[in-house]
Amino acid sequence: MTRYFMRDTPLYQMEQMMMTPPHFKPRGHGQRRSGFQYQAKDVKCEYCMNYSRKNLCPLDQCICLEERIETGTLSLEELLRDCLNSKLKMSLWGRLAQMLYQHPLQFFRTDEHRSRWTRWRTRYRQLSQRNQAALFLLTAYADIWRRVIWKIEDDGFNFDSVQLAGIQPELYSVYQAAKAISTGSQNITIADLASHELVTDEAFQLIICALLLARYGDAISDLERKGDS
Repeated sequence: MTRYFMRDTPLYQMEQMMMTPPHFKPRGHGQRRSGFQYQAKDVKCEYCMNYSRKNLCPLDQCICLEERIETGTLSLEELLRDCLNSKLKMSLWGRLAQMLYQHPLQFFRTDEHRSRWTRWRTRYRQLSQRNQAALFLLTAYADIWRRVIWKIEDDGFNFDSVQLAGIQPELYSVYQAAKAISTGSQNITIADLASHELVTDEAFQLIICALLLARYGDAISDLERKGDS
């Protein structure tokens, strides 16, 4: 009886890799693999232990999300529809469609934004996923970050003590979106997001990325890397 349960299936190579001792080098003239590369056939829903032909997936979030993004079987449009399903209205979807088809996803606004978010996210590892998404928005602009840099704690942000006097009008929506994501408030509405006058195109893309981050975590950063490839 063979010790491999997945022989003659697309998951055979992955099982073989998982059963290989760490730092193992093949004997003879074999080649050492740097890591298993998923293909679209490997992440079909029918191979999931939660799969049922009769019922919809019972999970709130796919356990193979990163792998499906890696193989290109899950698109940004599908993620947005899933993330914003209860919020989508024609006005908002029109703006989302414009963003999807005219501009590639740019997760970070600048290199400084990426550096700030990475540094402070590492420093405050206990932040919830929602607060990490808020941190993503709050570190996007230096003018916002200098107002909140000392208002961050392990369990979130002290928004009540943040002074917004003199803030640039176009940054106000970014701050309010961060507060809404962190606290679950209604500081910014779907109608606000759909408005080009209230939310600039740059702020809109940042807010959408933050919503995805709050819902799916770091896995969505793979979408940016795939867009650059």
